[in-house]
Amino acid sequence: MLCDYHMHTRLTDAVNEPRDYARAAVAAGVAEIACTDHMPLVRPFAHGYMKPEDLPTYVGWVEAARREFPQLSILLGLELDYLPGIEPELRDLQQRYDWDFFLGGIHLIGEWNHDAPEAIERWRTTDVDAEWTAYFKLLTDAVRTGLYDSMAHPDLPKKFGFRPKGDLTPLFAQFLEACADTGVAIEISTAGLHKPCKEIYPSLEFLKLARARGVGITFGSDAHQPRHVGRDFDQAIALARAAGYSEFCRFAKRKKTLTPV
Repeated sequence: MLCDYHMHTRLTDAVNEPRDYARAAVAAGVAEIACTDHMPLVRPFAHGYMKPEDLPTYVGWVEAARREFPQLSILLGLELDYLPGIEPELRDLQQRYDWDFFLGGIHLIGEWNHDAPEAIERWRTTDVDAEWTAYFKLLTDAVRTGLYDSMAHPDLPKKFGFRPKGDLTPLFAQFLEACADTGVAIEISTAGLHKPCKEIYPSLEFLKLARARGVGITFGSDAHQPRHVGRDFDQAIALARAAGYSEFCRFAKRKKTLTPV
């Protein structure tokens, strides 16, 4: 059973609407999708996020896609960023609609969008280990809030090929222990295969650490075009099995169930 829990729309940094992603999912043999467009985030340094006034339109689009494609399970979700102190904003957002799934994503380290194309210049001159450390602290703090169901592309800082020189396994372990404590899953994202790192997020070694701690998984393409729905999921499933996973997480009304990989 293929379930793609990560995709965006033209309301943020992608193209098309949920109905287009739903149509592509049906064609690709994907049984369930979660629409997870970027949350409304009004900050002078935040770009590519939904406008607050567009949120009702987004929810309406998802509801319309459900009616048009009754043969497909379509979850109403968002990709939620985390910034220190943002918890009240997120709780308010979560109470507005009947959500199925919240995907966590750390795109901002302070005011720096570390995975934007222009970020590569800073990556060339920055202390790479320090940035990875800051990223994983934010990721761990986000998990501890209990406001997320799964954390997207966990080792995203490798996107442009800048990897830590030191051993950050203890840092990874702290994050994964927070996931185990709170029941938050991590995403296996095929998007990394099409980035400079040319590798699924997260790595096999990272996934083995997660499996050893009983951390669940979801699958996501991070589709920004309908044709990317379910892309390379054969590789994602193979990676999950290589790490020792036999089940993955699905959600409905934020309640988790397990399905064989």
